[in-house]
Amino acid sequence: MTSTFVARRLALLAAALTLGACAGRSPAPTAPAPEPAPQPVAIDPLKPPVRADHKYVVVDVERNELRFMDGERVLWRAPVGTGTGFRLSTPGARWQFTTPTGTRYVQFKQLDPPWFRPDWWYHENKLPVPAQDAQARKEEGGLGAAGVFLGDEIAIHGTDKPELLGRRVSHGCIRLSNANALRLFHDVQVGTPVVIVGQAEVLGEQPDSVARFTRPTRRGRGPVLFRNPMDRLATPALLARLDRALLPAADDSTWTLAASALLERGLKDDAPALRGLLDRAGKAEPVARRREFAAFLADAFSRGALRTVVSLNRITPEARRRAVEEIVDATLSLYHGPLDHPLAPWPTRRVPVSRLGPEGQAGWKALQDAEAAYRARYAGGTATRTVGTR
Repeated sequence: MTSTFVARRLALLAAALTLGACAGRSPAPTAPAPEPAPQPVAIDPLKPPVRADHKYVVVDVERNELRFMDGERVLWRAPVGTGTGFRLSTPGARWQFTTPTGTRYVQFKQLDPPWFRPDWWYHENKLPVPAQDAQARKEEGGLGAAGVFLGDEIAIHGTDKPELLGRRVSHGCIRLSNANALRLFHDVQVGTPVVIVGQAEVLGEQPDSVARFTRPTRRGRGPVLFRNPMDRLATPALLARLDRALLPAADDSTWTLAASALLERGLKDDAPALRGLLDRAGKAEPVARRREFAAFLADAFSRGALRTVVSLNRITPEARRRAVEEIVDATLSLYHGPLDHPLAPWPTRRVPVSRLGPEGQAGWKALQDAEAAYRARYAGGTATRTVGTR
């Protein structure tokens, strides 16, 4: 898709919007013109149609289940808590606690995000409502280990009440266990679609008993922050644990905590941890685990591009080839917009080659080659990913 074609599509869309705004005016009669051929509609690269052969998230509010998808393959699934459906009314305001359905997109994500208590929390708990900027509203650890924010005050986040998952217990947000919230944090990128499906019942006024779902488990004892149990291991032991967890017969969930611990310390100052992750690209089995591990590598690159490029230069050429292929494929499989758009997240755009010294050149060149190979396969729009072939 050329820039001229994109400009032509945008011009057509602008013309259509202008005509729509003036629809009440009647033009002078003219001779009928031939019906124009249908024109493609301009695509917002940050809110594109969901591609069925890419990675995306599904939240089912009837089953109270989250599924991380790669095409038609479910990479993993987990129980979630969704909106109760109840209404809370006060003399000056009214809230309906439902989880909205439809397609949303990841706006941003955060580890250990604080929660700022909204007005309804105080009404629900029979407490005075403080000023909007009051420090008392801030609750550290209130959203669990990680949050993926979808806009309009809706997020997918962790919880300190995992026993309530699989039920309608929230005020609209989507609750996951802390381990799975951390897992999802690494799996998605800004712009990844989240498709919320199902039809949950809308209920009447909320009983007072529902307020117990919102109260902290350890009131008055400070924040309840999630700590990855793998953090206690030294990096060599953690890499050995990851190797065992990536074997086909291993428990599917344990590797994500090991990979997360390595990723976080690798992005700080532990170069062997980051190199160890990159060196294991393409080695996980079965296919679903390998595809998700690639998403973790894409997260490492998006959050620490310079460190990752330098680390790519310090692993073997074969490991480097596998790692860059996984990073490019996973990054672009989480993005559903046009590949030739200026905002398309090609990894080399994150790190201008002019900023790299000799230590980063080999890694950047490998990424460039992997991007060229990806464009050759998919940029024309005629090829469709076949999940599990790589």
